[in-house]
Amino acid sequence: MSGAILGYRPSEEPSEWPLVADGVRMVAAATCDSVPYPAPKLMLVLSALAVHAERAGVARDPLTWLAPEVMTRFLLTRKGLKGSSVQTYRSILLRVREALLWLEYGQQPTPRMSASRERAAPYTPPELARLLMWARTLPPTSAHGGSALALLALGAGCGLTRREVLAVRGSDITVLPSEAVVVAVPGSDRLVVCRAMWEEDLAARARVASDGYLFLPQRQVAAPKNGISNWAKRTLENSSGLPELALARLRSTWIVELLRQRVPEDVIADAAGMASTAALAPYRTWVPPLTAESTARMLRGWA
Repeated sequence: MSGAILGYRPSEEPSEWPLVADGVRMVAAATCDSVPYPAPKLMLVLSALAVHAERAGVARDPLTWLAPEVMTRFLLTRKGLKGSSVQTYRSILLRVREALLWLEYGQQPTPRMSASRERAAPYTPPELARLLMWARTLPPTSAHGGSALALLALGAGCGLTRREVLAVRGSDITVLPSEAVVVAVPGSDRLVVCRAMWEEDLAARARVASDGYLFLPQRQVAAPKNGISNWAKRTLENSSGLPELALARLRSTWIVELLRQRVPEDVIADAAGMASTAALAPYRTWVPPLTAESTARMLRGWA
């Protein structure tokens, strides 16, 4: 069992912790290899749920703690959780419950759980080409033109998330002597090498932005809610023949392209800021299997 599981103690050490500690450790140890979350995060969320259940007089049983009604009451009464944190806690608990039910009873995930794991479909090459042509027809120094190219390059070229796209400044972009373009992702220690198709546009946009934001440089709020989706909808409003511009689809495009090119999954997961390669599973639906010839060549190696 991981030291992170055995040695975990809640920060406030509630009096109920010794009563539920063994059960929490058991659940974390049993499911940690089946869910895409690090052990410390699992222990944080599970211990909080178990303490809540103990205080509410719920039976001291992990599957009872993870009953939908108990989880819902826990999330509603957790006053410190706001916005995306509630969704994160809920996702962790649902994935743990799914894994535990499978281990205990061989029970398949419910349709609702399966749906929560779906990801936005990647763009097809023609769709992406049309979006790029559209972005390049906009004045590159205008708010629309620069932001359109920045969004495409940071999404389809670097796989950044919404919060990361909004945070990137021109000073976070470096052009190496090899001409590769690297993004130092704000708020993390990740360095993401931009895909070659997008590196010229990203480097050009960074030079214009300097220390300012690459996307929506004139905005007054650092991370506006729905800022990207609302901007994309307004900007494409009178453009015909273009697919909807969505960051989730751009990020999926980046991930799926890397998977199709058989880049090692641990490299992709690290670059994407994922806790483990398990988070890549939903994207594999768009990755065709290797041909027999390709499989033989890879297994054989160099002759």
